[in-house]
Amino acid sequence: MLWEKSIIYRVFVKKYKRYFIFGTISLIVVDIVNIFPPLIIKKTIDILPKETHLTRIVTFAGLFILVSFCQGVCRYLWRMNFIGTSFRCDYDLRMAFFKHIETLSQRFYQKYRTGDLMSRATNDIGAVRMAVGPGLLIGLDAIFYFFVIPPIIIYLSPKLSFYTFLLMPLTPIIAYKIKNIIDRRFRDVQEHFSRLSEKVQENISSIRVVKSFNMSQQEERRFLWLSRDFVKKNLKLAIPQSLLGPTFEYITYMGIIILLFIGGKMVIGGVITLGTLVAFQRYISMMVWPMTAIGWCLSLLQRGKASMKRIDEIMEETPVIVTNDKGKEQFIFTGNIEFRDVNFRYDPEKEWVLKGINLKISSGQRIAIVGPIGSGKSTLVNMLPRIIPTNKQSIFLDGVDINTINIKVLRERVGFVPQDTFLFSEKIADNILFGAKTEGSDNTSLRFARIVGIEEEIQELPHKFESYLGERGINLSGGQKQRISIARALAINPSIIILDDCLSAVDARVEDAIMKNILINFPGKTLIVVTHRLPAIRGFDIIVVMKDGMIVEKGTHKQLIVANGLYTSLYTKEVLEERFR
Repeated sequence: MLWEKSIIYRVFVKKYKRYFIFGTISLIVVDIVNIFPPLIIKKTIDILPKETHLTRIVTFAGLFILVSFCQGVCRYLWRMNFIGTSFRCDYDLRMAFFKHIETLSQRFYQKYRTGDLMSRATNDIGAVRMAVGPGLLIGLDAIFYFFVIPPIIIYLSPKLSFYTFLLMPLTPIIAYKIKNIIDRRFRDVQEHFSRLSEKVQENISSIRVVKSFNMSQQEERRFLWLSRDFVKKNLKLAIPQSLLGPTFEYITYMGIIILLFIGGKMVIGGVITLGTLVAFQRYISMMVWPMTAIGWCLSLLQRGKASMKRIDEIMEETPVIVTNDKGKEQFIFTGNIEFRDVNFRYDPEKEWVLKGINLKISSGQRIAIVGPIGSGKSTLVNMLPRIIPTNKQSIFLDGVDINTINIKVLRERVGFVPQDTFLFSEKIADNILFGAKTEGSDNTSLRFARIVGIEEEIQELPHKFESYLGERGINLSGGQKQRISIARALAINPSIIILDDCLSAVDARVEDAIMKNILINFPGKTLIVVTHRLPAIRGFDIIVVMKDGMIVEKGTHKQLIVANGLYTSLYTKEVLEERFR
């Protein structure tokens, strides 16, 4: 049904029907009560020439005060039920949006820019809240006046009503013409706001690069161009929005001019009383509000509708990796891994990144994966925690297909450190214990910091482990960020530890010390290391050599050196480079 697809029903009425009903009742009571003051004034004016005592006048004044009090109480109730509930809707929508994007894969984040997603999560959701809160309230208020006031005016004087409402049919025609323009232009504004947000986000995140290349002025000019375009698009949107209210007001004021001209003649001619004319004028003035409000309401609803389309666009994105909540949760997890004829490509139209990978890893083994850049090493290890999707019956942990394991349980067992180091703008201790099941003490953070060789550097900071980091850990060096991310992975006490070329910013001596500490503190754990520093992995149980998405060599360091293949070439080159560093 059309109603069930509307933004009002989906966001507000479907979940908060009780608040919608109470709010509507309160609004109707306010509007009904608001109908009586002009009639009270009419009665008071009409009895003035005949009344010699103030008794009835005082009675009407008291009645007027009572009506005003009822209005105040009911206005509070409808504000709480409509405006207050709109913030609940805002909360629900924002949480649903955030929860949904947390389930989406890397492909989604390659498709949408960060600034665009931020705009949808803030600006667009805010526009929806305004539509289902003030927009809905104003719309219902205007509709009530449109249906109730005209019959009263007709009752007071059918002839005068006819002349006063001559221009009223123009209202729906103008509203229909302008609302489509607002919808289209507001969508343009929101999309441009996304680009503006993206530019700010990129410059803040890459401030070191911008400054080191002396590009601040160029970036300022680009931001200036984007800002000017944003202003132009907002001005284009402001034109139809600004025309709506005044146009409807002019129509109403023209009605008042007709009222004063023709109504005045009717009072002079004795056709209607002065009280009737005054009441008539009050009711026509009351119509100014709904005429203005309908323009505002249409603007808010069209903006909300355009924003909801942008939110729906994200909510309709389906996760590539489906979370198997009913998957296996309880089983013995020792760390045995098997890859069976694994093939993978990121896009159906592109070449295969992995081709026929077959590999068995026993629990507790130390495995190194090496090879040229672009050989598929990172893609392979990203499959284990299901960061990227895997085909069924292709990767097994302890004989169990990883697609049948509850993804939460799977990721709790795998300590994964990616190439791209990311730290949160929180305390160092909170970053280290980010994935730990229970809250740890300072001693817990210190233990893992000591394993990765960063304890002394943290202790030198003013607040030690309580020190806050800048965005993405900008106040730390590359090596410090890498070591904290490794400590974070170790803190969850995983059965499998994966280090994806995450020690590139530390020297060989520190890397060797970290490897030894991991082996001492996590005995029996399966360790998989992707690296380009071959001397550091000479003592590993198995070294897997990859090229063009395939395993081309496999064995111990000695076996591969004897084979005199790709590994020997890579190792010799690395040793020579180490000597000249």
